[in-house]
Amino acid sequence: MQLRDYQNTAITKIKESFQKGMFHVILQAPTGSGKTVIFSELTKLTASNSNKVLILTNRAELLQQAGGSIKRAGVNAFYIQAGCNVVSNNFNAYVAMSQTLRRRIDLEYWKKFISSISLVIIDEMHLQEFNYLFESGLLDKKHVIGFTATPKRSGKMRQLGLDYEDIIPTISVMDLIKSGYLVNDDYYGMEAPDMAGVQIDHMKGDYKENQMFQKYNTAKLYAGVVTNYKEITPDTKAICFCVNIEHCVKTAIEFNKNGITAKFIVSGISPPKEVIDDDMGKMARYEERKRVYDLYKEYFDLLSGDRAQIFEDFKNNKFQVLINAGIATTGYDCPDCETIILNRATNSLTLLLQMVGRGSRIFPSKTHFNILDFGDNCKRLGYYTEDRFWSLWHEQTTGKGLPPVKQCGFNADGNQIGDKSGCKRLILAAYTICPFCGFKYPEKTHKEVDLTGIVFDFENKTVQKIKRIKDMTNKELHEYWKAKKHKTYWLFRQLWYKGREDAIEQFGKEFGWTSKTVKKGIDFCKGLN
Repeated sequence: MQLRDYQNTAITKIKESFQKGMFHVILQAPTGSGKTVIFSELTKLTASNSNKVLILTNRAELLQQAGGSIKRAGVNAFYIQAGCNVVSNNFNAYVAMSQTLRRRIDLEYWKKFISSISLVIIDEMHLQEFNYLFESGLLDKKHVIGFTATPKRSGKMRQLGLDYEDIIPTISVMDLIKSGYLVNDDYYGMEAPDMAGVQIDHMKGDYKENQMFQKYNTAKLYAGVVTNYKEITPDTKAICFCVNIEHCVKTAIEFNKNGITAKFIVSGISPPKEVIDDDMGKMARYEERKRVYDLYKEYFDLLSGDRAQIFEDFKNNKFQVLINAGIATTGYDCPDCETIILNRATNSLTLLLQMVGRGSRIFPSKTHFNILDFGDNCKRLGYYTEDRFWSLWHEQTTGKGLPPVKQCGFNADGNQIGDKSGCKRLILAAYTICPFCGFKYPEKTHKEVDLTGIVFDFENKTVQKIKRIKDMTNKELHEYWKAKKHKTYWLFRQLWYKGREDAIEQFGKEFGWTSKTVKKGIDFCKGLN
């Protein structure tokens, strides 16, 4: 396995940290930089000295990905999964699901097993589900390397500084792009729906999903996502991130209604337990859950199915847009994906970079990827190519402020809604159905959805609004190409979309291209699928 220079440097820095007496370190490496390659090499080096390595992941997809990478490095691994009660001593590498190990952690056999481990590698270490290992004391004075693209927590999350002693950065996104290991982006954003009244879950550090969904569940927003996709990134392979199950289903319906093949994948949903009660609030909540379940069941066979099969079909281009709610983030690679649709808002930098990172991988003939941001997320949290500072400590928000409320049956101005008011009790401002009496608020009207092109100047740290690429003059296109530092093949491709051979030839005349360069551009574009 041939390592890149920055990957070798990362391994050297980890060794130096351990030599200085540190036990727990974080290796920060951007999405697409090859974290699994680095920890596979570390596993190989450790196992070659007859030491044992334990690799922990949080999802089944990551489990298989980690094991496969280790095998390619020349090391066979033992998998600790559901049903595993005893491990084989004939291995030097073990790969385990976090929750599987958690259910065994108090048993003496497993404590003894962990004591035999020389190195613990934690993939996606920023997740809180690994906290129990540090709290147990089993990792004290044991070498631990946590891998992540985003060593960041917020709110009431456990401080990283309680468990780790250092953060080792590797390489920036911009340097990965310059080296040809990632592709650059074209970004389109819009003012997000008004998030007033949407609370932050301080344990997760992000917006509360049920409240955020009420902001996105509008006919114009559903139509706007599809319209902008068709106008800005037509016919591209896309991954769309939504708020929740209902949002995924309705978005998939909208795409298919407009002739664009799309399927959704979500976490499983069970039928709600029937409520037989005079409490109108309980009945309203039951009816709401049943409505979502019925919608999911109605479209599951048509627009969804087995998760592994959906991923396989998307890989083989059997449909065009993959719609999900937090499934296709970590542990899923689709290098030929060219468009990322952020059909939600997030307050989590980690989640934003995970979503955007799905489009950044290189692929033959892939010149860039597109970001359609319907949540104003990059304006809030930073753009794809920005350098970021990481810290072991974060400011803890108490979350004790009073949430915005309204009187049931009345609007924010205190005026009664319709002829029949609600129960007049104070409820959260984000509620569209009163939990006490079942009063339903009318759907709000929204302005037309329209994305605006935005360019982030990496060197000067400035943001500028631009025309959509297809509407640019040749001069404007040339200036944008220079500002973004896109490769020439990107320029060939945009000109081809504007007017095929004629557009490339005309641009070449204006900017002094040789006939060889013009032919190179035409030949490249004719070879595109």
